[in-house]
Amino acid sequence: MKARSARRARVHVDGLALEVAPGVCNPAPFGGVSLAPLYAAALEGLAPGERVLDVGTGCGVWALLAAKAGASVTATELPHVDLTPVAAAARAHGLPAPRLLTGDLFAPLAGERFARVLFNPPFHFGEPADDAERAYLGGARGEVLCRFLAALPAHLEPRGRGYVIVPGIEREGYADALAGFDVDERAARWLPVLGRVALLALNPRPASSGG
Repeated sequence: MKARSARRARVHVDGLALEVAPGVCNPAPFGGVSLAPLYAAALEGLAPGERVLDVGTGCGVWALLAAKAGASVTATELPHVDLTPVAAAARAHGLPAPRLLTGDLFAPLAGERFARVLFNPPFHFGEPADDAERAYLGGARGEVLCRFLAALPAHLEPRGRGYVIVPGIEREGYADALAGFDVDERAARWLPVLGRVALLALNPRPASSGG
């Protein structure tokens, strides 16, 4: 999503007051229009204590909504992103603080599995020129999301699901990377600039036994 913060900003999403640090995607960038319905759809039917991972948490909106719904939440982010506002928001709202880890995608989570893995990725195709652009540019061939999808099955519990947010204009470019999953479009909404944006639930297909 190209809307990002060059300076700290305050936003409100689904009852949460959040601070958006510089270089982090704003979850409500278009006159307050947000992805809240997609975040909520990924958390439907959440069981208390369910293990949830929010990859690339940014301002922490998805992680905090999961904590609010009763999940046991872990969140990861790249080293240049300030995660202090996420912990502060959890305290301000009386929520259990997510476990906040620094590292690329699943790097800090060797051997760990989760019931739900959430990722609002840098889905636009293009090479980032700086850390700020990493919030929305995921490589010329979408390498960031492709690497996430390749590693996802190893971090899901049995019957676990991954959830990613992708606009329709970008989805075709990820067809090969999504081919290893049964894909269920759980929700969608239209946003300015991005057009129709969908929440995809991903169920890894069993590996072929070969011949």
